Amino acid sequence: MSLVKQLIILVIVAAGGVALWYTDVPALLVGSDSAGRPDAGGASRKSAAPVVTKSVELVSEATVVQAPGTGIAVKSVTLFPESEGRVTEILFSAGSKVEKGAPLLRLDDRAEQLGVQLARVHVTEARRKLDRMRKLAPRGNVARSELELAETALAAVRIELAQREHALNERTLVAPFAGVTGIPQVDPGERVSDTTPVTTLDDRSTILVDFEVPEAYARGVGPGAAIDITAWAAGQRRFTGKVEAIASQVDAVTRTLRVRAAVSNKEDLLRPGMSFVVRLPLQGDRYPSVPSVAVLWDRQGAYVWRVRNGKAQQVRVRIRKRTEDAVLVEAPLVEGDAVVVEGVQRMRKGKAVRVLPEETAMERRIRG
Repeated sequence: MSLVKQLIILVIVAAGGVALWYTDVPALLVGSDSAGRPDAGGASRKSAAPVVTKSVELVSEATVVQAPGTGIAVKSVTLFPESEGRVTEILFSAGSKVEKGAPLLRLDDRAEQLGVQLARVHVTEARRKLDRMRKLAPRGNVARSELELAETALAAVRIELAQREHALNERTLVAPFAGVTGIPQVDPGERVSDTTPVTTLDDRSTILVDFEVPEAYARGVGPGAAIDITAWAAGQRRFTGKVEAIASQVDAVTRTLRVRAAVSNKEDLLRPGMSFVVRLPLQGDRYPSVPSVAVLWDRQGAYVWRVRNGKAQQVRVRIRKRTEDAVLVEAPLVEGDAVVVEGVQRMRKGKAVRVLPEETAMERRIRG
């Protein structure tokens, strides 16, 4: 073959290659649809990273304060005699349930009974004398002053009778309220005074539990807040109650706030003086909540990928609290923000993102 023919063949092959290049490149760049037509958006969709996102929620930071507590009866007194004398009867035993006004102890009251009888005689005599004068007064046989003296005398002996009856009543010690008696501290025949303790009386229908809350949580405690308690003596059974009273000051030494809660004790399983473990749930400030898998780390700390306007944004976060499947964070996130939970390895700042439905991602994992 001559040199001229070889040059002509090379020119023809080169021209064909150039023509093929100009014909196919636009199709490759533009892409085509299922019908073979060019698709101008195909390349951009293929470059967008497919991800699955979850919406940010605002959640209150829940904290459970745990503290030791001490049980107190809702009413509790030590009983003393009203007067001195010799004990004649003890009308209760240890652990007796008594009603309000029930007699518990009697002192020798023979002298007081005689005093009441004598006062009643005086009242009867003074009333008869006054009645006679009132019958004679209309006839003018009794002066007005004498009638007034008789009325005064009757009032005086009535007061005397009331005093004698009061002294007699003081010889019997009665329950000031319904409750459970303690161990008797005196015996029949023993001479006692108004400073001699007889027994204790406790109303255990409700148990008050005193405990202390650290100063840092004082702001979150309020009347009516729910608590639960456990006691070793009650077999670790849990009892519920509500905060009833809160101290007005934080203790300057311990930096704690004293709190009192009321717990119903209808089954009478709890006792005053018991030690308890008190749990007080507190609701704190609201923070963004994101899934645990959305939180990533680098040298600068924790961050998440947020999707906004179809682009990936890196948002720095500070871990506040971890729960079972979520994390409370301090971050410039608002409720409803979409954070990436799958496909984080493809993320770059400003990268285009294509959000997949969660169901599609679930199916993809199952097919795995």
